[in-house]
Amino acid sequence: MQRTIMVYDLVRGGGGLNAHAWLVVLIMLAAACGRGERPPAPRIAITVDDLPWNGPAPPEGREVATQRLLATLEAHGAPAAGFVTCGRVPTDAPVLRLWLERGMTLGNHSQAHWDLNSAPLDLWLEDVRACDALLQEVTGGTVRFFRYPMLHQGPTDERQQAALALLRELDYRIAHVTVDNSEFMLSRPYEEALRSGDEANAERIGRLLVEHIVSVVHHARDVARRKVGRDVDQVLLLHATELVADHMDALLDALAAEGFLFISLEEALADPVFQLPDAYTGPKGLSWLYRIEPLDPQDVAWDDAQAEALREALQALRN
Repeated sequence: MQRTIMVYDLVRGGGGLNAHAWLVVLIMLAAACGRGERPPAPRIAITVDDLPWNGPAPPEGREVATQRLLATLEAHGAPAAGFVTCGRVPTDAPVLRLWLERGMTLGNHSQAHWDLNSAPLDLWLEDVRACDALLQEVTGGTVRFFRYPMLHQGPTDERQQAALALLRELDYRIAHVTVDNSEFMLSRPYEEALRSGDEANAERIGRLLVEHIVSVVHHARDVARRKVGRDVDQVLLLHATELVADHMDALLDALAAEGFLFISLEEALADPVFQLPDAYTGPKGLSWLYRIEPLDPQDVAWDDAQAEALREALQALRN
């Protein structure tokens, strides 16, 4: 492991390598390989927001689509966590029970998905409590994670601290995200393409999804190396949609091809990077890697450029 860090430092230092430095790198790598040493495989946790479902039910129904999604995760050995918007949960919570039957983790995503930036603070806090009460009943008291709607953790110190105090009271851990993305922009166009019988565009949007997520994963790894000098355990944010259910298999294949191992959210959050101080207070919903020091506006600009590229790609499909 130490040799891996030294090699990375050589590559990173000075913005490039001269011929002598490259020779040193190759010698170090050859020595490591000769001892059977390998860099640790990158690891990622899959999380799915807005359970039981985001948007209109697919023709097969939410339960059947959820079964497909869960079967795909299980086939890839990916122990996912689903975050529940409790106000959308019908009587008997059939979709949530499917997640529990597969041994997956459920977390609190609030009752009404209210925005901490703008909702009355007392109502926002009660909204989180209401979802906690439902989930504790459904799961038998096993819910331990909370994810902020839209990743908004408070635009002011007052709101941020009030939310944190409630989460401590309820004994929740914050389910931070490192691989935030614009996947949500593709869901409705995908559904529209399917309903109109435009299978070619639906297929193109599915490819866009996989390419976009892989690109954001690469970026998250780069940000982690720049800020903490190493790979960290990543946490990917997706949503419970038809697009994700239909393309989870291709996405997990693509991540596996990048060398990723799939781990639980609990394993990922054990990485020390999630114990670093949160340096951001403001209105944006940000990747955890953006919230730790040093704050860099260029990271948010990268996200904005990715979203614009998706908008342009979708517009090209319509033309």
